[in-house]
Amino acid sequence: MRAKLFRALVPIAVAVTTVGLVAGCSSGDTGPNADAPASFDSGEQINPHPIGDLQQGGNMNFPLSQVPTNYNYYQIDGTTVDAARFYAALMPTAFKAAADASLTTASDFFTDITDSEVDGKQVITYNINPKAKWSTGRPLDYTDLVATWTANSGKDPAYEASSTAGWDKVDSVVRGENDQQVVLTFAEKFGDWRSLFSPLMPAEAVNSVEAFNTGSVSTMPATAGPFRIRTIEPGGKRIVAERNPDWWGENPAVLDTITYLPLDSTASVGALQSGEIDYYELGSSADAFKVARGIPNVDLRQSLGSQYRHFDFNGAPGRITSDKAVRVALMKAIDRDYLATSQLGQITSNPTVLNSHIFVDGQKGYQANNGDITFDPEKAKSELDAAGWTMNGEFRSKDGQQLDLHDIIPADTPNATQEAQIIQQNFKAVGANLIIDAVPSDDFFEKYILVGAFDVTHFTWEGTPYTSSSDGIFRLTPGSTLQNYGQVGSEEINGLLDKAAGELDDDARIADYNEADKAIWAEGHSLTMFQRPFTYATKSSLANFGAPGFGDLDYSKVGFLK
Repeated sequence: MRAKLFRALVPIAVAVTTVGLVAGCSSGDTGPNADAPASFDSGEQINPHPIGDLQQGGNMNFPLSQVPTNYNYYQIDGTTVDAARFYAALMPTAFKAAADASLTTASDFFTDITDSEVDGKQVITYNINPKAKWSTGRPLDYTDLVATWTANSGKDPAYEASSTAGWDKVDSVVRGENDQQVVLTFAEKFGDWRSLFSPLMPAEAVNSVEAFNTGSVSTMPATAGPFRIRTIEPGGKRIVAERNPDWWGENPAVLDTITYLPLDSTASVGALQSGEIDYYELGSSADAFKVARGIPNVDLRQSLGSQYRHFDFNGAPGRITSDKAVRVALMKAIDRDYLATSQLGQITSNPTVLNSHIFVDGQKGYQANNGDITFDPEKAKSELDAAGWTMNGEFRSKDGQQLDLHDIIPADTPNATQEAQIIQQNFKAVGANLIIDAVPSDDFFEKYILVGAFDVTHFTWEGTPYTSSSDGIFRLTPGSTLQNYGQVGSEEINGLLDKAAGELDDDARIADYNEADKAIWAEGHSLTMFQRPFTYATKSSLANFGAPGFGDLDYSKVGFLK
């Protein structure tokens, strides 16, 4: 199942689902593995080597969790972890992130990017690298930035953008002194301005509603990276990227090709075992971890990661969980410590819960904002009583309606099933009936989550280095879902998010986002469960690739050792 991405190391919404081999934990192992690391470094673990140590050429088989449903990363169906992975080798971006999430200008695409104040307004000037060109042969120019901003600005709701954060604060994007200079002027100050144009799209792919929403359903837009698309098999069953012969960067790509292969999560570790793929992200699967650890010539490369599991409520009118009191009470019924141990216990000897929606552990700004929302079944019971849901036999009811909640999960993700079963028992203990509905993996987002066809659900968010990325997850905007699939929020949260986004001082902005997070917890928006490290099971001979920390990988330098 695909993961959702949000663009920040606050939750980037890229949704991801868990992976596994068989349902549950092997041999009943739910306790911590004393031999596993207690903590992880924020640096990258990629088997670094100079290019001279690598074979020139070859192919890397790269698994994806699902067939892409839209190759436009900014369209709501396209903002996924899978897309972020293959975009990294193919598409331009304004900034690149180091393993500690620090940012520098992506000089392959922009020679410099400057922030200034002109007539009291925040102005960003982009100078495009004159060598940079799309796979069509057209140079990158100001029209690409204008079109990317226009589509994501929210000015025309017909564009199905996954997030308008930051884009909606821009007053204008215009040509500068030449076609390779662009001047962006904000109507309101925006502290996280570096998040814009990461990635940058070709104008042709986003300059109309039709092009933006459906023009990339079955084909990749023009690319501009060390690789370009060679072929996409019908239905997206195999995507082959080849070395871009016109690449202008520091060095040509080492690999000849990267073959992207959508695989069911239950088949991926077996594919690594048989040599069909060259790496696999293990997520939080104890079974996958145990199998991968025993595969000859495969390394486990681990670092702190930006992915976390969360439990979401549907707050739409008519839903039981439209009542904040019910949401908050149910959050207190969930034993997050047990969930973290059951899912991460084989990967780390010190599994811990995550108590922030905005930042992850290891990132500057992380602090616990959950207040009194901790595992407290007795408190959950009393709060459900107070909300009018009283015990009637095995479960609670109110006005003749039983407290039944349908938990929508993807059918081929055993860890999601295990999570659901644990939460089902937690809820039963306080009188709530959790009904687990496993739906086809390919339908999970498109037919259920994106359209609000659930009472509760749980999947993974993955962050990026941009703190505004999660804005669309927590902002309640009537008539526009963005990534707030449960439509839970408040004007208070919106105002606090606006205040944080408009703060230019980094420390003050972090403080503002933490105040917003406190309100998100109090609203019962969603329950963060645990952060999981990046664990890449990788062929030992593969260099300059693996667990990236909070940073970006340079795919031009990925290759196999001689």
